[in-house]
Amino acid sequence: MPSVLWIPTPPSFGSVSMQRYFGVLDSVVREQIVDGLKEFEITPLVPYEGLMAGSNSRMIRALDKWALYRWRVSRAGKYDLVHGLAHGLGHPLSHLRGSPRTLATVHDLIPLRFPGELTKSQVARVRRQTERLGRFDLLTTVSEFTAREVMELTGIPRERIRVVENGIDQKAFRTPSDVPAALQRLSGRPYVLSVGSAIPRKNLEILPEVFSEFLAQEPDFVLVRAGAALPAELRERFSRLCGEERLIELGRIPDETLVPAYQHATIFFFPSLYEGFGLPVIEAMAAGTPVVCSNATSLPEVGRDAAIYFDPKDPAEGAAALFEALSRGPELVRKGLKHSSGYSWDRTMKGHLACYRELLV
Repeated sequence: MPSVLWIPTPPSFGSVSMQRYFGVLDSVVREQIVDGLKEFEITPLVPYEGLMAGSNSRMIRALDKWALYRWRVSRAGKYDLVHGLAHGLGHPLSHLRGSPRTLATVHDLIPLRFPGELTKSQVARVRRQTERLGRFDLLTTVSEFTAREVMELTGIPRERIRVVENGIDQKAFRTPSDVPAALQRLSGRPYVLSVGSAIPRKNLEILPEVFSEFLAQEPDFVLVRAGAALPAELRERFSRLCGEERLIELGRIPDETLVPAYQHATIFFFPSLYEGFGLPVIEAMAAGTPVVCSNATSLPEVGRDAAIYFDPKDPAEGAAALFEALSRGPELVRKGLKHSSGYSWDRTMKGHLACYRELLV
């Protein structure tokens, strides 16, 4: 039986999304439900938690990230194939034993398109990591858009790239739920949901103008934010244009609260300027909520004809898209449920298994 070593992103890297990506795929492997899993012996790099996981010391986390992690790779033994679950993990390749086939998953190349979100040293490190992509025998990307980004920014030909899309927990999003306690104060009032961080590329800057124009004709609505709080200046501008009472910030919430927040929203609004995939779009659709999102990068590919798109630089167009979502609500719900049903972590795992077969035949 061919042996496969998974190299997940260690907790010391500080990426919650990458830890979640490993966690859901690891659950799929443990459950052994997906056809083809028994063809391979898949072993995650252990101890995955890292000797220094949870430490707040930058020095200790750096030691774990750049020294101890490489040491664990060198001690992992020989495998037929090594799969880096994030493309930034190319640095341990030289520490592998033997000559295994190699595969890496590229989630996005956001730091190269939005370098202002990182320090100069961090951007330089990402550039080095991206340059190492050529060392892998095969790459997977989470979307066709990201595949094109890899080709443009690295010169790696399309024939060395396979698209393996992300998935969602279908059961969690399709199981009916009660209104979460955090939203019961709305007493049934309709709300538009916004999810995610508040970094510049998420384009939350347009929220005050979009929502004020929307409220002019739909005064009963409230904007609900799940994720990082709005910056003070943006929050003040929203309060001035829309009214302070029109914004409810839930902060970072667990999935047990996030899923009901999706399900009970009237519209999901996602104005992002750049996504490697755009998982919230599929999550909202699976929850039965109409989606309005920007027409940028991967989002039209992910949402297909089940969402309404707008120019993320045009607040008036964003407001018009919200009005259209209201008028086409039942149609969008129906299309969204159908489209999102094709996205599961089992399907993602099958895509990776196909790559394993390709490399090991």
